[in-house]
Amino acid sequence: MKNSIPMVAGLIVLTTSFLSGCASTSSPTAATSSTVQPTKSSVQTATTSALATTSAQPTAPTQPTAPTQPTASNGPNTGANTRAATCQTQHLTLTQGSVGAAAGSTYITYYLQNRGPATCSMLGYPGFSLLFANGSVIQRPATRDRTAASLVQLKPGQRAKFVVRSVDASIAGSGCSTNWKTAQVQVYPPNQTIAIRQPSTISACDLSVGPMSAA
Repeated sequence: MKNSIPMVAGLIVLTTSFLSGCASTSSPTAATSSTVQPTKSSVQTATTSALATTSAQPTAPTQPTAPTQPTASNGPNTGANTRAATCQTQHLTLTQGSVGAAAGSTYITYYLQNRGPATCSMLGYPGFSLLFANGSVIQRPATRDRTAASLVQLKPGQRAKFVVRSVDASIAGSGCSTNWKTAQVQVYPPNQTIAIRQPSTISACDLSVGPMSAA
């Protein structure tokens, strides 16, 4: 019995030592686990700090762009409002239109038609005269009536018009003669030096003419 007491005591000592060793081994593991796992607040703090550092970095200055160099233009603008070439006499035909009377005057409408192959333009007044049979001008060429002129563009086949006014030669003080007999009309299209002539019997007295306009 006395011999068993020391053995029991020895077992107790060994058991105590074993339990103490297990406890000391598990504690560092828990400590290690708490060190490795960062808290949510520490992650947010680190992210905020990184963003603050990034926004604090200065941005590179923007380089100025070189000014655009103007390009050369080849000829006139080809837009819809570009003026076509002036209508030439050789591409135009003259016709007489309506004749009306009012307050001692006669008003005659004439038309110039584009018979050419391309669009052409007119701007201004035609030169207008009535001629004797010998080709001389009766009284004088028509004066312009001072109506504002505007550009007229004619496609092939289109017409422009103008109106001529002739005073009644029988009116006292007109300075005209009822014996003046018209044989021809002579028309210079605007900006042309070649005239169109055709037979006419319109009376000539203090003639005036308006500008070309669209028909």
